[in-house]
Amino acid sequence: MEQDSLIKYSFTYAPGGIALISAEGYFVRVNPAFGRLLGYTEDELANRQEKQLTSPNDPGVKEAAAPLLEPGAASRITVVKRYLRKDGGKVRVKLEVILIRDQDGAHAGFCAYASEWPEPEEPKMLQAAELYEMVSEHARDVISYGIDSVLQFVSPASLKRQLGFEPEELIGKHASEFIHPEDLESLGEQTFRESDSFICRVRHKQGYYIWFELSVKRVIDPEGTQVKEIYIGRDVSERERAQAALRHSEQNLAQSQRIARLGSFEWDALTGKMLWSDELSRILQTDRLAGVTCEELLARIHPNDREAVRKSMREALAGREIQLESRIVLSDGTVKFIRMQSMTTLTSNGRPLRISGTVQDITGQKLMLQMLEESVDRYTSLKKYNLDAIVSLNKSGIMTSANPAAETITGYSVLELIGMPFTDLLAPEEERAQTLLHKIMHEGALSSMEMKIVRKSGQPAYLLATPAPIYVNRKQVGCYIIAKDITEQKRKDELLLKSEKLTIAGQLAAGVAHEIRNPLTALKGFVQLMGRSEHSYSQYLPIMKEELERIETIISELLMLAKPQAVQMKIADLAVLVQDVVMLTSAQAMLLNIELRFSTTSEPLPIRCDPNQIKQVFVNFLKNAIDAMPRGGMIDVSLEAAEQKLALVCIADQGCGITEEQLRQIGEPFYSTKEAGTGLGLLVSHKIIEHHKGRIHIASEVGVGTTIQVTLPLHR
Repeated sequence: MEQDSLIKYSFTYAPGGIALISAEGYFVRVNPAFGRLLGYTEDELANRQEKQLTSPNDPGVKEAAAPLLEPGAASRITVVKRYLRKDGGKVRVKLEVILIRDQDGAHAGFCAYASEWPEPEEPKMLQAAELYEMVSEHARDVISYGIDSVLQFVSPASLKRQLGFEPEELIGKHASEFIHPEDLESLGEQTFRESDSFICRVRHKQGYYIWFELSVKRVIDPEGTQVKEIYIGRDVSERERAQAALRHSEQNLAQSQRIARLGSFEWDALTGKMLWSDELSRILQTDRLAGVTCEELLARIHPNDREAVRKSMREALAGREIQLESRIVLSDGTVKFIRMQSMTTLTSNGRPLRISGTVQDITGQKLMLQMLEESVDRYTSLKKYNLDAIVSLNKSGIMTSANPAAETITGYSVLELIGMPFTDLLAPEEERAQTLLHKIMHEGALSSMEMKIVRKSGQPAYLLATPAPIYVNRKQVGCYIIAKDITEQKRKDELLLKSEKLTIAGQLAAGVAHEIRNPLTALKGFVQLMGRSEHSYSQYLPIMKEELERIETIISELLMLAKPQAVQMKIADLAVLVQDVVMLTSAQAMLLNIELRFSTTSEPLPIRCDPNQIKQVFVNFLKNAIDAMPRGGMIDVSLEAAEQKLALVCIADQGCGITEEQLRQIGEPFYSTKEAGTGLGLLVSHKIIEHHKGRIHIASEVGVGTTIQVTLPLHR
């Protein structure tokens, strides 16, 4: 940017006049010094034909510089002409005209350096020697003469000023000794004419190099044995530095535009032509040098956006800044999104002079925005049409959103749910759910859970809730609760549980009847004996009482399994529960010559459970073990405290066992290895143990037996 400022400063404050003239002969831009020569301001000269301000008998710059366009011609020419001043007078100027080419070498215009040139006086006859001495002493150019590139003479004054050498230091040496090696190599690859010019670096006496523009005139003597050359060199270091800075600035600008995918354009209101940057050419996939008009550019606009773009262009011609987005259709049919901005330069009378602006490719941004909108729509659809309730909670547990399914399940409207603490929906006994919600918000714990809520109508409902944390900038700000209504499923499970209870009770009836028959026979005998005798048999009363208590215990256990009871979670000793089950099933086991061996730890194993359901599970397991041993044998039932605060119950039988294929299907509804089995017993047992946060593991080997391990969490 500092180099750009330096170029602009040099152009504006140069003491000599500078004019940039287009290839068609129009003033593109002039500096203040040039305007003062003609008496016009910069804006008054802009876009005016240079020929119109030229004296009728003098050529315009375009005509005078025509020889520069010929192949192999020099890059500059000197023109002396007269201009018509604004006040009606004339001014005679000397123009150093330089041909300007673009990056591809095409003719782009002229740069004219102007200085006032006095009218010629009456010519005086000068001797050739005097003229040569005057030129060589006072010219700024280094003038030299050589034969076959060996220097014979160099103008002393300019040589000393420009390169620091004395003439005798160069005389007799080959000219190539003072040219930069890189330039010498490139010059050797070129073919030169008799009169030619080129730019190269010439070595200063102090060792550094200076950019020179060298003009060479070659003359071959009549014999053709010697080539005489006249060299005229001019220091163009400042010009080269300015051009290098300009090229560097253009490269930086092009790179910046490429990174930002931002192209630039300029529309000339006088010619109707458009010029644009390389990046805009890449965006539009067109040739930058092609003479594209504004109408041709509008033809690339998508038909649905074309009218809006035309309207914006009319506003731009009125002098207003515009900013718009539209679509363009490329030659291969691809559609791109662009953002266009422009500013208009007006003349002093308010007419548009040029429109300059930028075009940015925003296709990627548009696609990302479209994907984001689609993602939002998908999320909205998922939330709106999901049959499960979806509510979001903040860190305080307050509901911040809810979907229609949440309205249906809870009976509350969305407006009523938003702002309500989620715990207000829970039934009073749901302490575990409240604790888990706190862990989700503060510890990141994730676990599906069943919970009981109270609808707005006061009716209870059971939900299977799954939490999902909400993270914003890698920080948890709340969570989603996705809840499925399982009230009907719970009712069906309870019916299934009751049915399984009755089935087990019926199957145990035979064994219980046999177990009751023994104490009843003893009681009957004692009663008959006491009825026939007049004596007192008080010694038999304790035995009779003990047998009656045994009958009462067995019947109570049987009724507890058969009678439907509400689920009541409480703290119970697992060892006592399993021991009661062993006692209940021992009668049936004795009928089949099976021995039940029970062992437990000396310490209690407290668990939080529904005792009735836990007993049902172990009755089911022991009954299956008994059924697998028709020839009798041993069933070991053991309890112990395992690691991680778990209680382990192990039931090992000596039955027929089951295969691996059967083991994989065990627990599926209506799959059983027994002919009259339904497969529901093990399914119900699994559900009960899962509800109590436990696990069941079954291992079996055909002909050896089956081992069932049940783990349940101990109560803290």
